[in-house]
Amino acid sequence: MTEQLHIVRVFVFRQLSRTIDYLVVRRQPAHDSFWSPVCGVLQPHESIFQAAVRSVGEEVGLASPRQIVDLQLATHVKIGDMEEIDWSVGYRAPESRLDLRPASDLAELRWLDFDRIYKSLDREEDRRSVMRLHFTLRAAG
Repeated sequence: MTEQLHIVRVFVFRQLSRTIDYLVVRRQPAHDSFWSPVCGVLQPHESIFQAAVRSVGEEVGLASPRQIVDLQLATHVKIGDMEEIDWSVGYRAPESRLDLRPASDLAELRWLDFDRIYKSLDREEDRRSVMRLHFTLRAAG
């Protein structure tokens, strides 16, 4: 029987006038890790959005988004008897409170513009997700 693990991949962003920056994190040890969005495992009682809010709170200390964006993207990876399903969402950080408190297993975090985050993300699925988020936000004006 195949076991499923559901992961939420959260693209935290801040929008200041016409500028959009995205938060990326790197896990410990930094020399062995890649830049990625905030990630967390969905708990059995949670929706994707609840898991996104909890994960961002645990990983970087933000507690209440101004907006959650459903990117309507899910990717599946099967390794042996384990199937990982990744759900991508956008999370608009509140402008008033950007004092981030990184979790102890994070080596680094930084805000990047679209061009830099696109080049920094290791996974093609993450690049596709941030591209969808970026153009959705730009279209909304």
